[in-house]
Amino acid sequence: MMRDETESWRVVEAATGRGLRWRDLAGRLAQANAVFVGEQHDDPETHKLEARLFAELHRKVGPRLALAMEMIERDGQAGLEDYLAGRLDEAAFTKAVTLWKTYPTDYRAMVEYAKANKLAVYGSNAPNKFVRIVGQKGLAGLESLSPADRGLVAAAVTAPMGDSYQKKFFATMTGMGASHGPGMDDAMLRRIYEAQCLRDDTMAETIVKALDKGHVVYHVNGSFHSDGGMGTAARTLFKRPLGTRLALVKAVPVPDVRKADPSELKTEADWLVFVPAPPGKK
Repeated sequence: MMRDETESWRVVEAATGRGLRWRDLAGRLAQANAVFVGEQHDDPETHKLEARLFAELHRKVGPRLALAMEMIERDGQAGLEDYLAGRLDEAAFTKAVTLWKTYPTDYRAMVEYAKANKLAVYGSNAPNKFVRIVGQKGLAGLESLSPADRGLVAAAVTAPMGDSYQKKFFATMTGMGASHGPGMDDAMLRRIYEAQCLRDDTMAETIVKALDKGHVVYHVNGSFHSDGGMGTAARTLFKRPLGTRLALVKAVPVPDVRKADPSELKTEADWLVFVPAPPGKK
């Protein structure tokens, strides 16, 4: 008999530190309108968790469930829908839509599950070509877009200074080991933050449109976009403040799930799921 992979995962209610059986998690999440699953993009066990949780939530929610993904950009929506409807085969789909290199191993399972069960799928992210424009010119760069292109990103994009999200973003980007390093000048840092906000607002707008269609949304994103209820999660509530209930899940790869201390992450999400990290990874 094969061992159930969920036996190696540990679910914890973040605020209290109390454990929850894996089989009960989907029932708790089904009470929300939108479920955010924050991941570390390079963790293979997390992707197994995401696919399993999506399927189990479907059994609770039924056909109203929709998958939305940071990993597919909004300009690929037509090709995505053609594939889901059978108008494109998979080879044509992968050519028509810009997919992450890790799509076959990390995200394909969720899209295939949605396709087999006739569930809606939304590419929620801003097209990277427009994110780059904002990274170079700031939000003012959006003024150069054609009306058609402008419609591929959020209608309203803001990048407030001084709130907790902005402070966290700046600290992350300038900290030791950050990809851009501590030598980044303030103007460049502000533009990169505005590009981040473009992603957050666009993903939030996509989620809101799906909610307005009556869907329960399962949104998969890098954990920074939803940790602490900030980023995309906060902007979803801002754009749809009435009747929107969010549930935040954070996947946490650790060397030993039994020894992991949930108290260090108590404000990061509603539910923590500790999963075994790959060997040699801290």
